[in-house]
Amino acid sequence: MLATTILKYWKILLAVGIILAIGALFIPNQILSKIVEMTGFAILALTAYVLGYKMATDEAEKYIKEEFEKLAKRDIRYKVMKDQMIKGLRNVKR
Repeated sequence: MLATTILKYWKILLAVGIILAIGALFIPNQILSKIVEMTGFAILALTAYVLGYKMATDEAEKYIKEEFEKLAKRDIRYKVMKDQMIKGLRNVKR
């Protein structure tokens, strides 16, 4: 649920994270500036992690499709297997 929200609003979260991380340099209170800075970097790290995971699963799905389509030309069983693997990969995403 959190990952889908992050994927939906990743551009906004990226901007907020950058603004917090850089904006902390201009806060005169040292303790407050460290809290704001770490919050900004945490938002950036979480957004980068979720986007990286999505890109990796998309690449894996594309690779599986390509490889099984090559094998499916030789044997029909691989076509059924490809559909099952893609279905399983999509269930992991959610």
